Amino acid sequence: MSETIRRATAEDLPAIDALMRTVSAYHGDYAPMLSGYELTAAQFTSDLFFVAETNNEPTGFYSLIVEGEPELDLMFVADAAQGTGLGARLFAHMAEQARAIGIDAVKIVSNPPAEGFYLRQGAQRIGTKRPKGRVTWTQPILYLRLD
Repeated sequence: MSETIRRATAEDLPAIDALMRTVSAYHGDYAPMLSGYELTAAQFTSDLFFVAETNNEPTGFYSLIVEGEPELDLMFVADAAQGTGLGARLFAHMAEQARAIGIDAVKIVSNPPAEGFYLRQGAQRIGTKRPKGRVTWTQPILYLRLD
């Protein structure tokens, strides 16, 4: 098994979008989060956007917004890769990339079931975001300090 994490490009958009939509955490109660959401080619150049591949197939990805307040915009791990440590490796990669460009803290507005993962990675909960629009649940807000 060969795993790599590399910078994603707009050519990866279809495969990344398909992966995102198959993650079971965003089915059922949390399906509205992705309803109507579209990845754009611009995200691949404006954000730090990386994809993890196992045997040349995408198994996870993250997108870190770097303009303004740095925020982990997206982080998904394929169902088949969950529990393998891939999420932790992607998160550590994101933190390394952020530090490398001088970012000292990253905001994370989490899906409630993912909050425990982010806490285990060292993020701290600092508040909540109230339901709005298609998001009908309270979202934990966390910060990862990188200094």
